[in-house]
This record gives sequence, C-alpha cells and structure tokens, in this order.
Amino acid sequence: MIQNAMATSMHNPAARRFRRPRVVMVQDGARRRYALPAALHRANMLEVMYTDWFVQPGSIEEALGDLVEVCCPARAAQFAGRTCHELAGAPVMTNPLLMLRQAWHSGRGRGGSDYYHWASKQVGDWIRRHGFREANALLGFIRNVDPDLLACARQEGLYTVGDQIIAPAVVEIAQLQQELDRWPNWAGDEDVAQLQSFVDWERRSWDQLDLILCMSDYVRQGVLAQGVPAGRVQLLPYPMDVRPFACPSRTGRPGPVVVGFVGAVNLRKGIPYFIEVARRFDPRLVHFVAVGAASNPDALAAMPGSDRVEFVGKVPRAQVSDWMAKFDLFFFPSTCEGSAGVVMEAMACGLPVVTTPNAGSVVRHEQDGLIVGSGQVDGFAQSVERLVRDGELRHAMGQAARRRAASFNLEWYSRELADLLVDGVSAGS
Repeated sequence: MIQNAMATSMHNPAARRFRRPRVVMVQDGARRRYALPAALHRANMLEVMYTDWFVQPGSIEEALGDLVEVCCPARAAQFAGRTCHELAGAPVMTNPLLMLRQAWHSGRGRGGSDYYHWASKQVGDWIRRHGFREANALLGFIRNVDPDLLACARQEGLYTVGDQIIAPAVVEIAQLQQELDRWPNWAGDEDVAQLQSFVDWERRSWDQLDLILCMSDYVRQGVLAQGVPAGRVQLLPYPMDVRPFACPSRTGRPGPVVVGFVGAVNLRKGIPYFIEVARRFDPRLVHFVAVGAASNPDALAAMPGSDRVEFVGKVPRAQVSDWMAKFDLFFFPSTCEGSAGVVMEAMACGLPVVTTPNAGSVVRHEQDGLIVGSGQVDGFAQSVERLVRDGELRHAMGQAARRRAASFNLEWYSRELADLLVDGVSAGS
C-alpha cells in the first residue's frame, strides 16, 4: 500500500490545483543537462528539485569531491559535472549517501533492469519521506521515476507529468528484433530482457500520469500506438543552448569531405548502416569518422567495410564540439531514439544532418538536412552523396540548422512548459 507522504501538509489535496503551478522535479542525474528543472526555475514554478547529487557552492557534494575521487575515480568527473548555472539559488534537495550507495552497487556488477528499478524505488521512497512541500504538480522522467511515487503524488492531488525519454519499450523491442534479423552478428548488443522489464513499468507510469511529454513525433506516435489517449500526450522538443558550440566556416576546405558520427557505436545508433554507406565512397574523396565507445568490438571488427571508417573511440564531452568542427556533414542513422541530443549539437555547430525519423530530431527535410527512412541504405548513400557533391547546399543547410537549433532555446522551452502546466493544473481544479 502506498503510504501517505503528505500527512503533515496543511493543504487539502483537492485545493492544491487552485494555485499557480508549483512543481516537484524528480531529476535523474544530469539528464538533458538539467534543462527541465532550469525551465521550471526560470518560470518561477520550481518548488524543489529532488536529485541524488548536485554540486553548488558550499554544498556537501562540493565538500565530498575528494572522497568521490578516492572511492569512485572512474565516475569522479561525472559527479563533478552535476551542476548547472541556470539553477543558481534554486531549491534543491540532494541525497549524496544514496548516490554513493548506488555507485557502489553499480560498480560491483549489479546492473540491468533490476538495478534501475531498485534505484528508482530508493529515490521514490526518499522523496515520499520528505514529501511534496507546497507543490501541486510533479514532473519526472518515465522509466526513471518510480510509478509508486507517481501514484502517491496523484493521491495527494498533484498534477502528474512524465517525460517519455525514448520510444516505448515495445517499440524498442520490435525495432531491435528487426535490426537483429538484418545484422545477426550484433546479437547481444542490446539486452532484450532489460527492455522487456520496462514494458510494465511504462504502462504503470502512464496510468498515473495526467500529461506525457514527448520530445519528438516519433516518440509521440509510439506512445499513442500503445492506447494512451491523445489528450494526455503532448509534443514538446527539448531545448538547446547553442552558445557553447562554435560554428566554423567550412568553405574552401582542402582534402576529403568529412562525414561524421558521434554517439555509442552500436546497433541501435545504426552503426552498421554508417559502415555500409562508407563502403560506397572513395576514401580519397570522402572520409568517414565515428566518435564514441564501441559496445561490441568483435561484431564491429568482423563487419566488412569497417576499415573504411576512422573509429576514434570515446572522448570527453568537452572535446565533442572540437570533433564536430572537423566534420563537413553529420550522418546519424539511428534506429530508435527519444530525441538525439547529439543531432541538436551537430546543428548548433552548423552541420547539415542526414538522419532518420526514428532519431526523433527537429531536422526539417530539405531545409536543415535530409531525412531518410530507417534502414534505407540506398537512401542514406544518395543523401550523403548529394551533400558531398554540393558544397553550397551543405553550407546553406548548415546555416539553417544552426538557426533552427538556436530557436529551441531555454526561454522558449520555459514558456511552452509553463503554459502546459498552467493549463493542466487549472483544468484539474
């Protein structure tokens, strides 16, 4: 039975919705670089952000930095990056002991869906113990937020909102099976059992949500296909801050045209298609570069044409924009995403993009890049060739891509999210 975490509240649950939205944000790590809580804080709607670890001046996390370096050296840089200047002065509740406990479990082989569900429940129990303060709404990331926490919030009269971070698990599984049928050597690249465990988790979450945010139409259509009423599903692309990303001039460059990819070098991101397309070009004229960690080195090495691609491996996030600056166009043949942030970063760097609808991007076909159906090798090759041959088109689409990415700024996102919350909370009054 779900415990009533708000027994001490001075407010009747039925009265919560009459006020301006005040939102409890359940933040999973640094997801989307804290864009959602930052948008709420900018709109003066953030009641509190619950997160396991967040570094602020004078915080316990700052003081524990040396301990993290000793206990979890592999994750020290990740922990140090858990900060956001947009949240300066924001109400934040952290649980560093829980974070260290999760890191300890994760570092000792406990993984897979059991770990993720356990971690989500630990966070949910912690939040229920502390309560929802004066909030009348709760926002979390589906698959990461505990469905029991959503049920508790709803029981207390809060308007519940979930961000669908990727296409539904049933869509992922179907797409994965299709790819495995085509590329059997990549079997084991994805954990089907783990994906299967999220099917029920997602359905339980959807049942407790008043509003489901989808960052792309691909994700939205996937949710609707599971029978979720359209009135509870809203398209809202993620924001993008283009300021940290340089947009260098690429006109008149000597040497081969550089076709770039950044992301996990795996089946879901479509790396076999990247290699297949690379095989069709003269390496003296077109150079293919993939930046990211390979999840299945054996399958990668065994794939014909892998020698046509320069595999850089994983690089620090700070170096991604440096690699983007070396590219002339960005090719991202992903088979299943939520909304690939790396595509937005490529656009911010002024790169035309060849990608799929399944990547869930904001790329407009024939304006910022070219959209090709997932798995269409001929279509990918033709689109890449078109941009390789036409430098003026690359430049025009790259400039349009930069403008397009810049339009999805935090100010815009904060307004859109605030409007949705005002409408939702008011309608539930």
